[in-house]
Amino acid sequence: MNQQDRTRPTPTSRVWSRGKIIADNLYGDDLADVLQHDKDAAAWWVLPREAGGHLHDLARALDLDDAAIDDLTADDRRTKFEQLAQNRLLVTSAVSFDATAAELITQPISMVLSERAIVCLADPAAGAFNPAARLAARADEISADGVERALQVLLTGVVISYEEAVGWLEEASDRLADALFEERPLTKNEQLWAFRLRSMLSQLRRLTEPMRSVVTEVSDSFADRAGRISRQWAVLKERHTRVASAADSLREALSSVFDTSLALADLRMNQVMKKLSGWAAIIAVPTLVTGFVGMNVLFPLDGTEEGFWLYLVIMVAGSLALYALFKRIDWV
Repeated sequence: MNQQDRTRPTPTSRVWSRGKIIADNLYGDDLADVLQHDKDAAAWWVLPREAGGHLHDLARALDLDDAAIDDLTADDRRTKFEQLAQNRLLVTSAVSFDATAAELITQPISMVLSERAIVCLADPAAGAFNPAARLAARADEISADGVERALQVLLTGVVISYEEAVGWLEEASDRLADALFEERPLTKNEQLWAFRLRSMLSQLRRLTEPMRSVVTEVSDSFADRAGRISRQWAVLKERHTRVASAADSLREALSSVFDTSLALADLRMNQVMKKLSGWAAIIAVPTLVTGFVGMNVLFPLDGTEEGFWLYLVIMVAGSLALYALFKRIDWV
């Protein structure tokens, strides 16, 4: 993309033929007329999800059947891939995140692919993923390789959004782990933050896990007769497998942070209980002596100054002996 192209507004549709871009921002009948007039032309079109109903007017020109359009505009946003006659339907979601609140923002995306066109329904305002901008940035590749390359560009963008979310979660998890190396349990605020991270990770895994099979099914649908897929599809599969595995590992890491924090809390509680028990035993010595001597019976040296100092020495000596013992075994 040259400097002049960068300064232009991002188109919402583009038509190319024989490796060259021939039109931008065509809608409705205009886009249909170009595709019908030039049999070598192909196109991509990005429009908001609420505008999906307009696709019915272009279904014939884009070689899309009514079933594909209905599935594309359906409210069911479950991640899936379906082969519909000559068309491919893909429903997925890109993500972004709020680093301050540890919240995952999901951006549903629906795509339908025919031999000559790819239509994408997405609402860029719902997240950071902008399908039109990504497609426009790869104009040369898409014009040369066709709609299959356009689909790869969009799916790569979705996987990149997963990578960014997982990367941030890993950094946040590492910061929590650093607190544990200080040999202290997590504070209340840190525990709440950890719960937010786990909630965000759970939402992310609900997207990355079904995408394992979806990416495989999509790439296999473009395999040649020998069952081989292109290098671009192989790289995309490997990239998503890596990010999905990282999300799984991160789940275990966060669980380990919680378990370690609980273990440190139990250890600290045991230390406190030992110290309390030790001091209670030390304090019990004067209580025992004074209670014993204070009984209403006669004792040797009872009521004398010598008796006072004798029993005082017994109390102090007993307390110091217990203190020395508990200090040696780290109970006080």
